[in-house]
Amino acid sequence: MEDKNTELLGAAKLLLGIKNDESDELLTFLIKDTVDAVMSYCHIDVMPRQLEGFIPSMAAARYRENAAGGIVSLTEGERRVEYGAADAGFMSEYRERLKPFISHAAFVPSDLEGRKNA
Repeated sequence: MEDKNTELLGAAKLLLGIKNDESDELLTFLIKDTVDAVMSYCHIDVMPRQLEGFIPSMAAARYRENAAGGIVSLTEGERRVEYGAADAGFMSEYRERLKPFISHAAFVPSDLEGRKNA
């Protein structure tokens, strides 16, 4: 898995035009958090191969938002992140792209009704 993380980090840095390792810690965190958010949003346990190339784009967008004041607080021990208002609904931007990967097996019927209206 370490190779995959390194690959995702390299892709995010390429998208952002970053050539040094000064932002690696923040980017690595954003990539992991983005993977977790996508898997939670889609109710899946394994990241689909088709989304692996999309994760660096999402993380890079979040990195740019952070540069503009998106992340208010970041703590690694006991993992705590606070987002500003701009990042609060970042998954909504990707709803259409993620729709085919949502697992309906993990939902109860009332959850599905709410998703149809979203």
